[in-house]
Parts: sequence; C-alpha cells; structure tokens
Amino acid sequence: MKKNKIAFLIAEILLCVMAIFFITKIFDQNTPEKKVAVIIPNSGDKNWEALIKGLKDSAKANEIHLIICNTDDIEEVEDEIELINEQKQNNIDGFIICPAPGSDTRTQLKNVCGKIPFMLITEDVFVSGNGGESGYPVIKPNHYNIGYEIGKRLIADSGEKENKKAGIVFAQYAKEETIDKYKGFCDAIEGTNIDIGWTYNGKMEQDICDIVNGKDKVDYLVIMDNYSLDDLGEKSDNGIYNGAQIYGIGNSMKSLNLLQHGNVKCLIIPDGYEIGYNSVKEISKKINNSFYTMKGYDVESKELYQNDLFSNEIERFLYSYE
Repeated sequence: MKKNKIAFLIAEILLCVMAIFFITKIFDQNTPEKKVAVIIPNSGDKNWEALIKGLKDSAKANEIHLIICNTDDIEEVEDEIELINEQKQNNIDGFIICPAPGSDTRTQLKNVCGKIPFMLITEDVFVSGNGGESGYPVIKPNHYNIGYEIGKRLIADSGEKENKKAGIVFAQYAKEETIDKYKGFCDAIEGTNIDIGWTYNGKMEQDICDIVNGKDKVDYLVIMDNYSLDDLGEKSDNGIYNGAQIYGIGNSMKSLNLLQHGNVKCLIIPDGYEIGYNSVKEISKKINNSFYTMKGYDVESKELYQNDLFSNEIERFLYSYE
C-alpha cells in the first residue's frame, strides 16, 4: 500500500512538471518579439547594404522584430527626433541610431529617448570642433585609423622624394567621423613629402567631377565620401582622374567593383556587417536585462588594392557585400 502511494505521488509530480513545461511553452509562443527601430539616413541607399544584412541576420538570431525606418537625408537632429517620436508611439523597446549632424545631437538624443535604450552606429555624435566622445555606446569603424592608414598607404605608394599634393573630399556634413579621418590623415603625412593642396566638403546635389576639375591639379585624390568616390571612380582612367590617383573610403558593392576594374587605386572599406550584427546583439541584451551595460567598440576595416580582392584573407569580409 505504501509503495502505491509513493508511485502515485511520483506520477503526480511528473504530471505537474509536464503541465508547467507546456504552459510555459504556450506563453513563450504568445510573447511578442521585442521591437527595435533603426534610424539611418537614406535607409534605402547602397552604402548600407552590408550593415542592413548584418542587422537582419542578428535580428533573426536574437528574436528581435526589426523596424528599419524609411528615411531620406537626415540633415539635423530635429529630423531624427521626429522619427524617434513616431516610433515611440509604436511602443518601441530600443533604438539603433546613426547620429544626426550637429552639436546639439548628444543632449537631444538623451532627452527624447528617455528610458528607452539606444545604441549608436557608424560614428559617435558630433561633440565639438575638436572632436571628443559622447559617452554613449557606439559601434563604428576607427575613423582616425582609417585616415591615418590612407596617409601611410599614399606615402608608401609615392616612392619619390619630390613634393606631392593631395586633394581631400569630405562628406557633406561636419560630423565626428570627418574630424577623426582628417586628423588621422594629417598626422600620417606630417613631416613627409605629401602636402594638402585643397579640401572640399562634397554635396550630393553638386557634380563632384566639375568641382574637382575646377580645383588646382594634385597628385592624389583622397575621397572620404562614398558618393564622391563612386562618381569620380566611374570617370577615372586606370585609377587616375584629372592626373591624380584615387584613394578612397567605400561602403558599397559599387566601390568594390570600381576597385576590381582598376578605377580606384586603393580602397578602405569598414566592416558594415559587423556593425549591424553586433548593434542588434547589444541592444537585445539590454532590452532583456535592464542591468546590462551595452558595449561599444571599433570594428575592423580592410585596406584593399585590386590584387587583394580574391585573397583567402578577405573572403569572409567580402561575403557581407554579396
């Protein structure tokens, strides 16, 4: 009789455990995925191909419902605030943001997001004319190192003692990445035979080829704006435009094609896929654990010449651009 009671109790316990297990599963299935909104300028642009692939792959792996906001150019922080407020109405759980240009962005982002966690991508907010860190978590390329590396590559390739001049084309807006890239480049060429002939902030509505044609001739064009790089690269002859060899920073498949066909001498390309993938991973950890501190860091960038494109070393790196 005692053995029957013990067997009965064991059976009851097993049934309770199974019931709890199935009830938990049912509730898990009915729990909606956490929603994360991504705000980047010109969200349909070719420059975001690898980054968006990383975002989507990570969202699937981390069970995040990703909302990539349909945007045009974001010229100032007010444009970004409007997008954030729209998504807050959708009960968003977190934001991944490419910060808008402007010195007010740091304060405004904190105010508008409030208690909703946000992660910055591609660059930190613009702090001041001399640069600086915002203190927010940001996953980005090391823009200073990119500028420095372009300078070193240019010096190594020149191989001559006579003075050379470089023309620099920046992106349209004054942003943190612009300051860092330019500082890195200047530090690299300091005390060498390379001088800066002129600088120009690229504008999307202007023909960069006409602008460069109107400038003094230089030996090198250092293009820190992807749009300008693609336009000048298309019209170059064996990597030379208006007598100048082209060195550039690219984020798109088109930039890689230009390098492959010899339209660009040297290309530095950041790992956009990793930026996208790990930004979702970090914000997911924060959403699921409010005590978690999100981590920002610098991602790898690759310096490529035409003959590097098919090496085993960069096979995985270029996969994200397919």
